[in-house]
Amino acid sequence: MPEIEHMNDDVLNRVPAEFRPLLNLDHLTAWTAARQREHNDDHGTYEAARAMFQAVLRSQHVEGDGKWSARRRARKVEKHLNRLVKASRDAAQASEGLRTAYADHVRTVQALPAQRAAKAKAQADRRGRVNNFAMKSLNKTVGAMTARPEDDEASGETAGQSPGKGSGGRTVRGVNDLFDRKGA
Repeated sequence: MPEIEHMNDDVLNRVPAEFRPLLNLDHLTAWTAARQREHNDDHGTYEAARAMFQAVLRSQHVEGDGKWSARRRARKVEKHLNRLVKASRDAAQASEGLRTAYADHVRTVQALPAQRAAKAKAQADRRGRVNNFAMKSLNKTVGAMTARPEDDEASGETAGQSPGKGSGGRTVRGVNDLFDRKGA
């Protein structure tokens, strides 16, 4: 059964044998269609019974009854028939919902390996782009630090400060002058 290829064998062995075929989508489709037919047949039967009870019980007038007395008495019986009608309708809809939900689940499980592979590839591509960007940035920084001449007085890197004397007797105009510019 291709639908249960990712199932743990220990779990599968605990499933009763009569229910194992339901894990196959084709078998489940046939089974839920049969359940739907049963519930729809029951629904029709319950509606017919409800109509019959309504007609008979609502027509039972006892001497001294008010205008709605028969209807109120009949509602006590109709309430249970209404529940049967609703339950059979809900059961038929739930059968269809089971089939569609399981079909969606099977599709999702089968698509997961491909989705995860695509996500890993995208993440690796993104990591590669970030690494390239970082490498370019570092290369530009190193190039800027090593390309500037030592005695460039026209540098605009003073930020409003006058150049001061740093350690080793060098003139310090900005942050870059604090680093040794002889190589990276």
